[in-house]
Amino acid sequence: MVVHHQTPVLVVGGGPAGLISALQLSKQGVQCMLVERNLDTTIWPKMDQTNARSMELFNRLGISHGIRKVGVPPEYSFDVTISSGFSEGEEIVRWVSSPLQIVFQWLSENQKLPSVNEWRETIKKENDGSHPREPWQRCSQAIFEAWLKPHIQAQPLIKSFFGLKFVGLTEAESEVTCELVDKSGEKHIVTSKYVIGCDGAGSSVRRAIGKTLIGGPVPGALYLCHFKSHDLSALHRQGQFCHIFFTSGHVLLSIDEKETWTCHTPVPIGTDASAIDPYEAVSKVLGGSGSPVPIKIDEIIVTSAWRPNICIVDEYTTSNKRVFLSGDAAHQNIPTGAYGMNTAVVDSFDIGWKIAAVLGGYGGPALLDAYQAERRPVAQRAIERSGVHWAVHEDIWGWVKEFDKSILSEDAADLKEKIRQHATTHDGENRDRGIELGYRYNDSPIICPDEDGTEQPPYLERSYVPSTWPGARAPHVFLKDGETSIFDIFGQGREFSLVDFSADARYASVFVPVAKQMGIPLKAIHLPNEDHVRKIWERDAVLVRPDDHVAWRATIDGDPKKINVKRVLEVVVGKAAVSSVANAKAKAAADKLKKHGFTGTIGVVDQDKVEMRAAFQSIA
Repeated sequence: MVVHHQTPVLVVGGGPAGLISALQLSKQGVQCMLVERNLDTTIWPKMDQTNARSMELFNRLGISHGIRKVGVPPEYSFDVTISSGFSEGEEIVRWVSSPLQIVFQWLSENQKLPSVNEWRETIKKENDGSHPREPWQRCSQAIFEAWLKPHIQAQPLIKSFFGLKFVGLTEAESEVTCELVDKSGEKHIVTSKYVIGCDGAGSSVRRAIGKTLIGGPVPGALYLCHFKSHDLSALHRQGQFCHIFFTSGHVLLSIDEKETWTCHTPVPIGTDASAIDPYEAVSKVLGGSGSPVPIKIDEIIVTSAWRPNICIVDEYTTSNKRVFLSGDAAHQNIPTGAYGMNTAVVDSFDIGWKIAAVLGGYGGPALLDAYQAERRPVAQRAIERSGVHWAVHEDIWGWVKEFDKSILSEDAADLKEKIRQHATTHDGENRDRGIELGYRYNDSPIICPDEDGTEQPPYLERSYVPSTWPGARAPHVFLKDGETSIFDIFGQGREFSLVDFSADARYASVFVPVAKQMGIPLKAIHLPNEDHVRKIWERDAVLVRPDDHVAWRATIDGDPKKINVKRVLEVVVGKAAVSSVANAKAKAAADKLKKHGFTGTIGVVDQDKVEMRAAFQSIA
């Protein structure tokens, strides 16, 4: 028997990318079908930090409060340390900061990376556009998925099927036909207008459409152990922490600040992970460069060998623009910097509103072209940065190995000072707000560039420069009541937002009727008395997309009579002619990457031949 299904959009994969894709489509009023090969959500300890940009988008989706309830409580810090071990060793460096001035320093144990509560206070106090609407949040992917799954299943516009495996697809001009099979072996045929492949690193959707990953793994491999323990006498010997990087190459993560932890230890390529005693492995990790530390472990949740990998797909979509890739199916990275799931969240949010606009009839084909043009350069920059961060730790581990004496000895004072200085100079791992918030969709076919010759503000990986430069994320600012964020009054769902600071709403008066005539959902926001916001936003009128990015802004002289409103709206909804600039740049970037690869890796290799993959990296 064959079961037939029909849906506007099929989402393949029930991890973060798939769950957010489905939820975004639902919020946009689009019916979809979500399929996941597994019956249950992940137990793997992958993502553990949701960055501020993701939390802003989760706020738009109505799930930010729920995630904070199941995540690490808001009073806990995000401290990251470098230590020589918990036995004979010591803390060498502690990563500390105010939210935007994060540095490595040799400091007292009371100085921390900001908690959610501390950052929220700073956001309100400074209110200068340089901060996000929402602080970051610590929440394990295992907890995140388990919480979000029933929320997705409760959405009336989402039909979800867990235990349904993708087998293959056929793409036609106007639809896609997918074959799937359930646990009983029964075949399912799904016909849809679009497919979003969110089925992870070993994506079967990616393989089905013939797209290739460019990149490679780090030189070595790691053994991970995800476990539960209440033995804080062993685990908190150097105080509370989020992550600890030991000089031995071991890494320890606090997952929930209660009982759940993950450790990673370097192993040679070819190591049989099943032969490693996880209890001994944890004890050795805690010892760092010293002797093992005894610890009472309550439960071993999962263990595996795995290979950190950085790669990106050559193309995010098919030439017919019916099948798209999001998340690990499109790009993978080393966990340093927390760019993996956070990049996936923006991917899924982005393709969701664009597909909704096209299905709604007011969006044109350039919207779908823009998905790759906008998201691929951002992802490539972020995952490259993860390699840069990883290389900082590899340098430290290499120096310790090459040192002719122990780092625990009195003779290691100069080495420890070298480590401190190195970490201070190369401190971007939790500092790169430009990567997180400052990217701009330059060369996008659906962005209207400035027409008055204004110079683009600098792009800095280490810090975020607030700007309404077209293509940038609009700056978050509280209105003069001190409570209302400008983000809170943006249009919801499919709506674009025209923010008009003029006294007489002159821009809204010309944009609203044209948008109505074109069938474009547009919310006019008139803020004639918000001088502080206007100063930060730089122009009298700014058009903001459903993803908070600036699509167009008025010229400095601010004459609405000079604006071809229809042309502006045609561009931002993808109905204007598509520029070939973005596609040409994407091809050039892919060609360059094939020659040089990513920082911290062995170069470009055949991904199917990479050894030591974990289950979460295998073919979906």
